[in-house]
Amino acid sequence: MIVKKIGFALVVPLIILAYLRVTYGGSYGLYMIPFGVLLITLYMFIPQVEWWWAKRNPPKVSPELVKYLNEYFTFFQELSGSDKDKFLERITLFDMARAFMPQVGDKVPTPIKTMVCAEGVRLTFGLEDYLLLSHERVVIYPHPFPSPQHRQMHHSETYHKDGVLIFDSSPVIAQFKNTAIVFNIVLYEWVSVFKYEHKSVFPAFEDADWTVFGERFNTPKILVAASLGLPTFDMSFVGAVLYLTQKTLFVEHYPMQAEHFSVLFKQ
Repeated sequence: MIVKKIGFALVVPLIILAYLRVTYGGSYGLYMIPFGVLLITLYMFIPQVEWWWAKRNPPKVSPELVKYLNEYFTFFQELSGSDKDKFLERITLFDMARAFMPQVGDKVPTPIKTMVCAEGVRLTFGLEDYLLLSHERVVIYPHPFPSPQHRQMHHSETYHKDGVLIFDSSPVIAQFKNTAIVFNIVLYEWVSVFKYEHKSVFPAFEDADWTVFGERFNTPKILVAASLGLPTFDMSFVGAVLYLTQKTLFVEHYPMQAEHFSVLFKQ
């Protein structure tokens, strides 16, 4: 950690000067002041210093993270070599920019963090400003949960006022590992964040489009409702998810909306 290294570099001369001051007296104490001020300032801005360093020296990607992406994330599998490197750098920084808060246990397991961050990076992969920093907290439950916004038990939610995304881990794992037919709730919530942060205007869809979503994209309304755990949701967000995950088919059926999403997401 860069802060520890800088801190050590400041503490050593501070200790030496303190020793000289005690042993020999004199004006050595005056030389301690700038080192002390720098040390205090450093520890006041630990997150900013770590982030500044990480952006210039991206941390090494863990083999475990690469393993999960290669096994389960089709978007990553289909990238070229240079784009894979770009994705890995971005997902590492995307993870660093998030505070993951488990509701059970001491920390969120790496697979869950990988799944959540991978969908955020997929969404903004065509953009230079890709971190979606308006929402830095991710809460993970091991089961459905209620909230002040939605009293019924549900599986995902984004609370824009506090900049937090909330997920039940079970459908996240099921969708990512393809162990059940589940709508991509993680990408759906990141789309919600994207629209909020960028103040974007999304293309509109009609209720009749649910027939197409169900028959052509295997995404009927009942599946979306069951996956989110909520009876109401934004159909334009569903359209964005289908564009990002089934682009060829989406362009075929919704060329105008596809062009709109292409402009928004730069992909």
